[in-house]
Amino acid sequence: MTRRSSRRPRALPTIDLTAMVDVVFLLIIFFMVSTTFITLESGLPVDLPQAQSAEAQAEGLPTVSITADEEVFLGGAPTTLERLEADLRALLREQPSDVVVLRADQSVSHGLTVQIMDAIKRSGAARVAIAAGG
Repeated sequence: MTRRSSRRPRALPTIDLTAMVDVVFLLIIFFMVSTTFITLESGLPVDLPQAQSAEAQAEGLPTVSITADEEVFLGGAPTTLERLEADLRALLREQPSDVVVLRADQSVSHGLTVQIMDAIKRSGAARVAIAAGG
């Protein structure tokens, strides 16, 4: 009896790179999310008061800033207390939001801060989020 040689072609070994690609994409996403983006609002010279219970707010919310010189900014653009309500009402029509962030320097008088908060509420915002340093 003759023996037949049944040689099957050998499959070449391959390396599965799926897991490595997943890890690379996760690293890219991590670095994109953890990167600090400097916006015009955060570039304003406002020394926020410190708070132990400060919570992070979502980006992209309408922001009113008051500098130490008591200058008022809406979204990084200068405005006045008299124009703030109308400007903010127009902004809220374009970008609907029920929350407005107030960034007031810690040296700003309490009276001005309350006037700004009142103007924010009159403009149609349901809530005022007060920014604080952590």
